[in-house]
Amino acid sequence: MADQILVVTASILDQSMLEKEHQYGPGPLPVVKDLVDLGINLVVLPKIDEYYALYKKEQPEDTWVDYDKYVKRTLVPLVNSVMARVKTGSTFLGVLSYQGDKNQAVEPETSKVMIELFRLFDRNCMLTPYFEIKENLTEEEMELIISDIAMSLGI
Repeated sequence: MADQILVVTASILDQSMLEKEHQYGPGPLPVVKDLVDLGINLVVLPKIDEYYALYKKEQPEDTWVDYDKYVKRTLVPLVNSVMARVKTGSTFLGVLSYQGDKNQAVEPETSKVMIELFRLFDRNCMLTPYFEIKENLTEEEMELIISDIAMSLGI
């Protein structure tokens, strides 16, 4: 089976990192099981905002890297890893985010993390399909998401 890669935001796997009102439920979103059942390898986008806050606590203020540079420095290895796998025959399926995660969402306002992620893939001439799980979906709507993604990607 071919290696298929989908970049997913951390909140899809860990809903507890979000404020209660933005959580779909405990644990990972149900779509994760469906993606794994399809044989898709999930590459997790780190919790950059949380890591940046920890970084600032641990470093003397005069040595801080500004947020934009920190985001880029964190995302470059992830993008390079995906690109290396694509060069050896893997298929990059795109990026999947959860709208309830304001730090890693595109709608209604794109986060700096997502802007930089798409910019880095674009610099590597990589077309980046994007999928976003809307907030406050019913169980039936959540079940339809995986079929929509599968149809869009032809998998």
